[in-house]
Amino acid sequence: MKIAVIGANGKAGRLIAFEAWKRGHEVTGILRDADKAPGVRYPLLEKDLFDLTTDDLREYDVVISAFGLPFGGDHPADAYQQAYAHLAEIFSHLPDTRLLAVGGAGCLYTDETHEKRLVDTFPENSRKDPADMFGAYRLLQESGINCTWFSPAVIFDPRGKRTGEYITGPDEVVKNSSGESYISYEDYACAMVDEAENGKYIRRLFSAASDSRPVRKEKPYLGLRPVRPEFEGLSQYREPFNYELAGTLQRLVLDDGRRFAAEFLDGHTLRWTELGQSGTVEHYDCAKGGEDVYFVNFEFAGRKPRTNITLVLDTGDRLVTMVETVVGYHPKFPYMVDSQFTFGALEVPGYPLPERRHKYTADLLGKRIHWHYGPDMEIIHVYYATDYIRVTMPEKTGWGDRDRKSWDELVEREPYDEPAHYIKIKPGLYLVSCQEKNMACRGWTGNSLLFLIDTRRVHDVGRSFGHAGSETGKIHPENYIFGAFGEFVPSDGVLESQPNLYKARQVW
Repeated sequence: MKIAVIGANGKAGRLIAFEAWKRGHEVTGILRDADKAPGVRYPLLEKDLFDLTTDDLREYDVVISAFGLPFGGDHPADAYQQAYAHLAEIFSHLPDTRLLAVGGAGCLYTDETHEKRLVDTFPENSRKDPADMFGAYRLLQESGINCTWFSPAVIFDPRGKRTGEYITGPDEVVKNSSGESYISYEDYACAMVDEAENGKYIRRLFSAASDSRPVRKEKPYLGLRPVRPEFEGLSQYREPFNYELAGTLQRLVLDDGRRFAAEFLDGHTLRWTELGQSGTVEHYDCAKGGEDVYFVNFEFAGRKPRTNITLVLDTGDRLVTMVETVVGYHPKFPYMVDSQFTFGALEVPGYPLPERRHKYTADLLGKRIHWHYGPDMEIIHVYYATDYIRVTMPEKTGWGDRDRKSWDELVEREPYDEPAHYIKIKPGLYLVSCQEKNMACRGWTGNSLLFLIDTRRVHDVGRSFGHAGSETGKIHPENYIFGAFGEFVPSDGVLESQPNLYKARQVW
């Protein structure tokens, strides 16, 4: 089957296009800027939706529109209706081609009485886009073209996983076995391609729900204190994971001569292969650090010593920095971490490899940033040397009962100075590495921390790899992505001028 996907670089469109391609269909992605979909393995048509013509879409059996706009953006209140009016005109001349549209849940009836649609229940200040999408649905319905409108569940989760199992229903909000109207983006993509293949809802509106939402196990309330949400250390302010690499193949050419292929099979799984060796399939997480910069993190399952790979994929400049980190390799310090940094380029067929690279920098030298990782999780990074990082706390620490006095006493005995690397990715974007080797030597666990810092927005995404739990005695492996926002703070130079107590007696 020949399938075209309009908006193939969006969150839903990318997954739909890849799902169709993976099943063996002839897929073409239609998007305004082909540079926004690097590494895809199906053809791209670079064209704005409003510039599409009947001749552009005549050859396809199915066209899937994943056209979308930022929710609540400053676009016109009838932007969706304008877009689908244009498509309706095209498809009025293509009676044998089906149009499948990624719709909004607002079009669905709230229950079987069909007295009220979900859009009618939205607050007035958030009704603009749902009302516009409902108007677009009615426009297509009245046009008489061969169109199917697929509204997702009320909870449309970009972080959920693919199960391939879901239930569907026409017109109404569909709920899963837990009574929730929920579906992940990946299961939605699966259901959309199933509809393209099977045609169960010809010229109809339908929805789907899946059971892919993780079940949250609540701790029992013992009457001592309220149950508090669990989180991974610094992850309270982490933004949703990014899925734009799903369906792409990134070819890494490193300056040390190694070549790798990272094939992103879906939003959570990749196949990692070094040239000349067999590949492995691993779970990964991805955060976005800039317009075209991706922060990819994964750990090799079952490998000893534990080994982590973090990639900074700069698809705009076709550059890559790879960080390989191991823990558990040191015979004396079992929680010691060590990282290797390698620069390189992304190979794109038909283009020469770029000559420039990400590089080490002193741009941050002498600066301080006060980072917020959660309502009660704050810390100040002091970038006082090109190979070390120093940490202090704000006057009000917020770390439980560790007040400023106790923190000062701790730092006087055991200063937080750790080896660091500072790498410039592009103007205003830096990768900072902190290796907690001195902590490991003092008997703590010690982790490898990476921070991809946007100094213009003073925002970062990063990852912590190693172990946690040394304070409680229940030590467990740790590997997760975090996020934070902050502000630059002035320095009196006192902390920066204090000597590093570890360099002279370095033992690792």
